[in-house]
This record gives sequence, C-alpha cells and structure tokens, in this order.
Amino acid sequence: MWLSLPVALIGVLALAPVEPVGPAQLGMCINISNTDAATVSREFDLISAMKVTWIRTDFDWSGIETQPGQFDWSYQDRVVREATARRLNVVAILDYSPTWARPRGTTSHTPPDHISDFANFANAAVARYAPLGVRTWEVWNEPNSSDFWQPLPDPEKYGELFRATAGAIRAVDPGATVLTGGLTRGTDSNSGTRISQTTFLEHLYANGAAQLASAVAVHPYSFPWLPSEDSPSLVGGFNDLPMVRDLMVRHGDAGKKVWITEFGAPTGTGPGSMSATDQANSVVQSRRQVRNWDWAGPLIYYELRDAGTDPNDIEQNFGLVRMDMSLKPAAEALMQ
Repeated sequence: MWLSLPVALIGVLALAPVEPVGPAQLGMCINISNTDAATVSREFDLISAMKVTWIRTDFDWSGIETQPGQFDWSYQDRVVREATARRLNVVAILDYSPTWARPRGTTSHTPPDHISDFANFANAAVARYAPLGVRTWEVWNEPNSSDFWQPLPDPEKYGELFRATAGAIRAVDPGATVLTGGLTRGTDSNSGTRISQTTFLEHLYANGAAQLASAVAVHPYSFPWLPSEDSPSLVGGFNDLPMVRDLMVRHGDAGKKVWITEFGAPTGTGPGSMSATDQANSVVQSRRQVRNWDWAGPLIYYELRDAGTDPNDIEQNFGLVRMDMSLKPAAEALMQ
C-alpha cells in the first residue's frame, strides 16, 4: 500500500536532487510510556517500514530508581523486547536524577549530589541490558543547556560525571559504545544558560572526558530553516557540524564519528514551526547530507509520533506521524 505517492510527497521529491550513493544509518526517538500494546506494535512496524535500524529512548534514572537500590525496569524491558523482535539497535540515554539523589528543591534535570550514585545506576543498567544486546549508551541529554542541566550547564561537572559513567559502563561491557550527551544548538549566552557545542566540547577535551567517548553526539536542529539554508544567526545547526568534526580532528579524534542523536522539525502553527512539506524536506535533505559525510554516525530523528494535538505547542508536533498515527509527508518520504 506504500506504492502510491501522495501529492505532498511528490512535492518533496521534486525538490530533492539525486541522492549520492553511500550508507546512512537512520534512527528514531521514541516514547512508548502509557501506550497500549496494539499501538506500540504499530509504532514499531512503522519504524521498520521507514528503513530505520536504530531507536533511541530514555533510561530515566529518576523513574527507574525512585528509592536507593529499588529498580523498576518495566518501561525499558518493553522497549528492548520490541526492538529485539525487529532487530533494531538501541541507543539508551542515561539521564535525570531521582529526588533522593539530588539537592532538595531541584528538578530531575539537576545533576546528582554524588556522581558515584549515577555511575552505579549506569553500571546496573549495562549489567541488565548488555546481555540483551544494548551496547550503546548516551550519557545525559543536552548537558550544554540549562533546560537539561540545571541550574546552569557546567562542562567541568559534566566531564566528571561522564568520566565516572564511562568507567562504570566499560567495567561491565568493555566494548560498549559510550556517547557524550547530545549537544544542542545555540551560541555561548551571556547568562550562561547555553554553551555552544564547540565551546562545550573544547572543555571536555581539556578535562579528559571527550577522549573517553566512543563518539560525540549532537542535536543540530535547524528549524525553522531547512538544513540546506541554515540562517547565519543559527549556531550549531546542521550546516555547522563540520566545525564539530574539525575540532575533533584537531584533538586527534579523526577516527571517531559524530552521531546525530536528535534531528527534526516541528509542524503546526507554533513559533518556529514548519509546514508538513518542509518537515519532509528537512528529513530528506539531512539524510542526503549525512551520506556525503564519511565521519557521520547514525542520524536519529526526533521523533516518531507527535506528543499531543495542540498545533500551537511545537513540543507536541515533532512527530513524523500524528498522535492518531496518521502519516505526515516526512514519514512517507522515509518509506520510499
């Protein structure tokens, strides 16, 4: 039933030049919490139809170990079971602090009081899931932004956490792939709420964390522009990825890849949103570009399914499929 081309998709393909020959490992961010079994099965079927070979999801410490030493792995078990059944690789994001492990009155996006607690959690996660085939671990999410590292991003503190966590992971699985937390777009802000990808990564090389990473993860969002037309005012978007690569080469890491563990664009009517056709163009262009970069690792789209139905909230509209599971042109493009 995928043989017919919707009108919107024809427009997407017409804008795209012939794609170069080369590998492109594609992935999809998913969240199947509070999702019934039939819908989960359909989501994974769609992922397979999109030629995706990776999925990425949270291994959220704050929800897994709500009390010291008491673990609830039910969500992660479900994800890994579904992924294994379809021979999909998993990127597990180790992130977020439970109440007992962080300063009083803070959110889960605050680093823990004792980094050893996080490292112990990582060790337990790897011990449980490495035998099931989960061997790729992303340490925290967007640590260069105060949205996810509070109160302010701190590359020295993050470097300490990364070094301890990488050691804890490899103590169980020496061959594991350990990624830096995906560094999001943005320039160095005067308020300190955002540190650019390259500045943050320079600090990680200075403090010895980057050298321990198997690869550097980035989130080079370009919306509301297409990857091919990044605005000069946008720092850390798709077209700036060669700067990250050049920095790695200067530090002797030419043999390591740059993993794009989040990339996407919101549809809807909210600030910064794009049309459904431009979202599809963004997907097609990014896929084509990584095929030209032999230093690029997997390209993982954020995200499979809309998180809600409010068109004015961009956070609810990154999905390649809608909340009701109907396909947007971006999903149809990946199926071709």
